[in-house]
Amino acid sequence: MHTLSDDATLSKEQLWNRDAAISRLGGNEGLLNRIVDMFLAQIEQKHESLKQAVADMELEAVRFNSHSMKGVAGDVGADAIRGKAAAIELKAKQNNISGLHEDMNDLDALIKKTIEVMRA
Repeated sequence: MHTLSDDATLSKEQLWNRDAAISRLGGNEGLLNRIVDMFLAQIEQKHESLKQAVADMELEAVRFNSHSMKGVAGDVGADAIRGKAAAIELKAKQNNISGLHEDMNDLDALIKKTIEVMRA
């Protein structure tokens, strides 16, 4: 599992595995670009929904929103976000709130860094 200190050393490929994403799409770069655009349009809203669920300690909403974020991140090859969202989803399924706010801080940083990489 990533921690904030580990995230500082993540490579661009660990944040966004573009090659794997384009490979899953049969090499269709145009399709990848459209999916990236959709991801960028959706990620902030999904992030806000997840933050609100954590703030409210609504674990079913945390599970649902982290699962949704995991899916869109996986579609586009945002592997670090996908991994952190999966960890948050698992905690919610297990009714484990331990470290959830720290996980959200890590996720915040991952989202910012991944968006920077995708827009570069």
